[in-house]
Amino acid sequence: MPESTFKFPSKLYKDSRCKSGSFKRSCCREWFTKFEFISYSKDKDGIYCLACKFFPDTSGRRPRKLVSEPYQNWKDAITDLKRHASSETHLNSIIRLSGFQETYMRPESRIDINTNARGDTLIAKNRQILKSLIKCLEFCGRRGLALRGHRDDDKIQDNTQDYNLGNYKELVKFRAEAGDSVLDDHLKQCAKNASYTSKTSQNELLACIKRFIQQTIVDEVKAQPLGPHFGYQCDEVSDASNWEQLGIVIRYLRDGSPVEKLLEFVQAEETTGSALCGLIVKALTDAGLDIQFCRAQTMDGAGNMSGKNLGCAAQFTRLSPRTVYHYCASHNLNLVLCKCCNVPEIQLMLDSLKQLGIFFKYSPKRSRCLEKAVDEINSNRDVQNKITKQKFKVFCETRWCEKITTLGSFSTMYEPIISCLEEISSNVGRTWDKKAVIDAKGLLTKITDSTFIVSFQTVHNFFGYVTGLSRKLQGSTLDIVEGYKMIDTVKTLVKSTRDDETEFDTVFEKATAMAEVADIGGIKAPRRCGRQTQRSNVPADNVQVYYRRAVFLPFLDSMIQQFEIRFGERAVSVVRALALIPNNIHQTTDEAIDDIINYYEVDMPFPDSFRQEFRLWKELWRVQNEKPTTLTSTLTDPRVCSTIFPNIVKLLGLISLTSVTSSSTERANSSLKYIKTFSRNTMGEERLNALLLLYVHKNIKLDYEKIIDDFSRRNPRKMLLVNPMA
Repeated sequence: MPESTFKFPSKLYKDSRCKSGSFKRSCCREWFTKFEFISYSKDKDGIYCLACKFFPDTSGRRPRKLVSEPYQNWKDAITDLKRHASSETHLNSIIRLSGFQETYMRPESRIDINTNARGDTLIAKNRQILKSLIKCLEFCGRRGLALRGHRDDDKIQDNTQDYNLGNYKELVKFRAEAGDSVLDDHLKQCAKNASYTSKTSQNELLACIKRFIQQTIVDEVKAQPLGPHFGYQCDEVSDASNWEQLGIVIRYLRDGSPVEKLLEFVQAEETTGSALCGLIVKALTDAGLDIQFCRAQTMDGAGNMSGKNLGCAAQFTRLSPRTVYHYCASHNLNLVLCKCCNVPEIQLMLDSLKQLGIFFKYSPKRSRCLEKAVDEINSNRDVQNKITKQKFKVFCETRWCEKITTLGSFSTMYEPIISCLEEISSNVGRTWDKKAVIDAKGLLTKITDSTFIVSFQTVHNFFGYVTGLSRKLQGSTLDIVEGYKMIDTVKTLVKSTRDDETEFDTVFEKATAMAEVADIGGIKAPRRCGRQTQRSNVPADNVQVYYRRAVFLPFLDSMIQQFEIRFGERAVSVVRALALIPNNIHQTTDEAIDDIINYYEVDMPFPDSFRQEFRLWKELWRVQNEKPTTLTSTLTDPRVCSTIFPNIVKLLGLISLTSVTSSSTERANSSLKYIKTFSRNTMGEERLNALLLLYVHKNIKLDYEKIIDDFSRRNPRKMLLVNPMA
């Protein structure tokens, strides 16, 4: 209604009853009190029905007056307004207007808000249910526990079954009973096909967990200051189902230090170089990594891996030319040790130790006899000299670290082993079977032989030099410069013992002490003659000289030769890195700088200024007393500024991507044996990889909300997990 001072315009209407023949009529203020739904328009000089104007009837029966056209018939206004007020279309519009006014004044009464509020409550509840289920999956996966039981299709709340439901379902049941009321209500009220605990739901949730862990690793790779560059290492292993599995590990930098993470295992139907290369490329691409940013690959020396033309490394290099192939140094070291043990006396000694381990391993009775012998000897010794080991293990076929441990165990347990074998071979009381007695006599004769004792002490002595190196090479943070420096140190030390006669004197003294324990009357040389060809027949003036020439020197020469063959030349990555390491920078030649520029020019952010930058780099370290000696220590040194030395910092980072060994893949292969066992050998690749990543990457914290979002996008179900209107 207009303001009180406003005067409504009037209109003339014909009326014969008036003397003038017409009369004036205008809009009256009283109408706005009587009919609250009307409103006056000054521009149109007419009134409208607010309810019908803003909330018109959509059936097509609405009148034009008062709605789309102004009402101006002031003469019949009261009659027409009463008729309009009682019409069906007006009453419907009034209802809509009243509803609008109510929701405007009280928003909480809106249907959409009520619906959204109830939906948000339901979504929060459903996400809490799924979060509880994911935590149960995580608990089992982190500890390598089997998920399924005897059957996997029964309801958790069914207490009538008398068989195992499996760790996962039993854990879900325990969680519900322990106070998770939301999960407990869900399990009691859900439909049979909507419990989300079936093997299908498990696999879908595990797939989301796998993608999250992989994405976390890829995000870290892409967040590196040097760009999304990476290196990888791979190795094959047969699983419990006799399938070839190809493990792929990614190497990248985090805060200047190298990090190696298992990406996944890929089932390999073929093991040719071409097939393996295709699997690696597909795995890296599917994970979101561009192979053109790959700068290093580390593998073993098998033909399908290292072949010059058809090997996996060669074919990958054709696809990504900037990728450098590096032969696993740990495999190389194992080959050095294997080849140097080809000396006949050493081979016989190692074979005897293997037979001795088998003799005790597969007979509990013999093991108890050995433990009894250890206890009897310990009873006569001081606390400091007691033997702490009770069992003698079989030689590990692949890991030399374990073989070296076995050699140490034999040296410690030599006296109780002899005592045990003597007891079995004497067979007092006829308590041992014929085979055990014969085997015990044969083993006792072998391990108390002088040649065996000297061979053992020779191997034990030199393996002491490589024990630390072998263990260090298995680390995941070792950079290639540090690794090869350690190898060079061991190689130089082994060479120096060739002309050091005191080394064998120490070995012979230990062999003599060992012979006293065996009570064989000292070390004796075997019988020799002029035409003997099946064993060493070297000339010697005494026993010590004989064993030096027959066992010690052949073994030492073989080890030196193998070190020269397999580690004679430094890897090209090491040569380039040494040119940039501050501790060696004074030895850098112009040829080395030219080689770095020619190879890394594409990767340099400012290649034109590299020579000037290198001069600044050289001058920086010339006046420093303490200089970094490895790639990692250089990159993490606070004096190294990426703003001043952008090219050098990036090159050091790229060289750090080269793995010295493929030990991280070997560790992943060992983890595979805990996840895919002979009793769990039918799981699919997706499930296997999810459980493996959970087991291996215990330090990667799961983001349950992201996993649930991924699950809801990929698996639309009856359970509402996200607001579709958000």
